[in-house]
Amino acid sequence: MNRPISRHAFTLIELLVVIAIIAILIGLLLPAVQKVREAAARMSCSNNMKQLGLALHSYESAYGVLPPAGRGYGWCSSQPGGTGDTRIQNMSGWVLVLSYIEQSALDAQLDKNGGFSNQTTAFCCGFTGNANGVLASDPATNANGALMSTVIKSFVCPSDNGNRVTPASGAYGPGSSRTGARINYDFIASRSDSGLGANSNSCNYWRRASSNARYMFGENSTTRITDVTDGTSNTFMIGESTVEVWNGDPNCWGYRGWVMTGVDPNGGINIWYTPTGGPTQFGNLSSWGQAGSMHTGGCFFVMGDGSVRFVRDSTSSTILYQMACMSDGTIPVLN
Repeated sequence: MNRPISRHAFTLIELLVVIAIIAILIGLLLPAVQKVREAAARMSCSNNMKQLGLALHSYESAYGVLPPAGRGYGWCSSQPGGTGDTRIQNMSGWVLVLSYIEQSALDAQLDKNGGFSNQTTAFCCGFTGNANGVLASDPATNANGALMSTVIKSFVCPSDNGNRVTPASGAYGPGSSRTGARINYDFIASRSDSGLGANSNSCNYWRRASSNARYMFGENSTTRITDVTDGTSNTFMIGESTVEVWNGDPNCWGYRGWVMTGVDPNGGINIWYTPTGGPTQFGNLSSWGQAGSMHTGGCFFVMGDGSVRFVRDSTSSTILYQMACMSDGTIPVLN
């Protein structure tokens, strides 16, 4: 007769050893998986910025000038008869580039003569707002305002998981109950354009700035590629930022609210907010308009020639400012 085959089950100790081995393997693999994901996110981020740079060059080829950072700011300071635009639109210059980044359907729905944010007064600090202008149309009720919450993938860095919605209330939304879609990439524009610079009458700051202190973009800027006399490969054109800012609000693709002027690298990269007595809040920039990213060690910039460069956050503010100026006569060397 055949003897029955004896089958032995795993002991509890053996099961625990197997589970421990699996846990160790997962622990070893997780950092590798995270590195692969971040590498993919960095590549996606770089590709997005590359496409935006090409779009700006295509626009310049079609119109002879690059688009402005924005038009018709209502929150910058100007008395009647002063430097402020008479038509207040608060329009971001990215609105003019939509058809070059495969957003023709969205582009066709926007009224480029209307208002994009209803900000007509300054938010703080004694600045008057643009008393020289009148709001073109109210985005609280027009078609533009309803579209400002549209998320455009080309402006999104996958490494940044911060809040992508600008709240409707306050000085940063388009108006009324409308919200805005925050972006990670924006024009290189001076923060003095915000009204908080040395010149309090700051509407159309770009036009009044000396040529050797101009960045490539600003309110109603009219830069041509040939104006970048420091060399397009040596000049920042687009900068990366985060969607979380401690004392303000990040930029949105469609409109310019209070201090939403673009990205200014002058002052440093990845300057994170550190509350008194608290830990540094990585991913939360210490002030509006700063350059930064969730990539380790720095952030991306698009140069004037359309190339994309990763710039380390150890780069000095002096070099960053020289790279932002398009005709100051210096050719800085990045790390």
